[in-house]
Amino acid sequence: MNKLSLPRLLLLAGTLLAVILLAMNWDTRQTGHPSQPASLGKPVSMAAMEASLASPGNIAFTMQVSADWQVPLSGLLNLNSDEAKAAGLVDKDEPIEVYLYEFTHPTHGRFFIDTGVAKALLDNPADYGVGSLLHSAFGFENLKLRRSSGELAAGAPLAGILLTHLHLDHISGLPELAKDIPIYTGTQEAHSHGVLNLFTRNAADTLLAGRPALNEWRFDERGVIDIFGDASVFALKVPGHTEGSSAYVLNTRNGPVLIVGDTCHTAWGWQHGVEPGDFTQNQPLNRQSLLALKALSERQPQMQVYLGHQRL
Repeated sequence: MNKLSLPRLLLLAGTLLAVILLAMNWDTRQTGHPSQPASLGKPVSMAAMEASLASPGNIAFTMQVSADWQVPLSGLLNLNSDEAKAAGLVDKDEPIEVYLYEFTHPTHGRFFIDTGVAKALLDNPADYGVGSLLHSAFGFENLKLRRSSGELAAGAPLAGILLTHLHLDHISGLPELAKDIPIYTGTQEAHSHGVLNLFTRNAADTLLAGRPALNEWRFDERGVIDIFGDASVFALKVPGHTEGSSAYVLNTRNGPVLIVGDTCHTAWGWQHGVEPGDFTQNQPLNRQSLLALKALSERQPQMQVYLGHQRL
């Protein structure tokens, strides 16, 4: 069977199965792992956040490429969009990267945004809930490790992990990260329902097992959290790819940085304002969030933008 067709076939089969299971009151959440409101952070306005970016901050920041991968373009980009059709884009294997972002706050310590990839998971995927069907359907055999999460975590202990969302390629570094590290996610991210969760739920539960409850950002209607209360690092509410997807803005020593997460996977998608394809939960809402982030970057031309899986 053509590997490119497997994720889409799973999506179609999962849609039918999800309807049946929802009717039977079966659980289609991303994970059954417990969650709680985060004690860290306070809601602020977008205007207040942007005003604070006028001069460089005190955050040390680095981006790390943990692995190289190839996945179907139809998952990464909405090929049914007018823009993609006009450009004549067709489905193919698309090269991408799996990132881990690291920052250090002068008083709160060292943090990861997302987790990279653990060598332990690639060596023994079944031990972490990645069975043969999931492994083949999502092309894990095409994932080539550069630097494992354990290698990247060496040094000062981590004070926390900020997740853009809970998809497997963003939590696949957890097996090599200490189990007592606090993990932060968007509101309702853990318990949002979705078709693909039928296939990935066991892996997510296994990767999170034995860890503290997930801490969910306490967004208000403005959708911005000042994480440390000092205008250095912010979480943004960007629903669509998943219900609780988050983006992050850091005011680093070299100026502001925007971590988009999978609100946009690809350079072409960002440049043309086109949302992800089959891998996203709610394309219209995802597009709104993407365009809002693009507008933010246009208002802040000094801002460096980091996408979900490709570089600008």
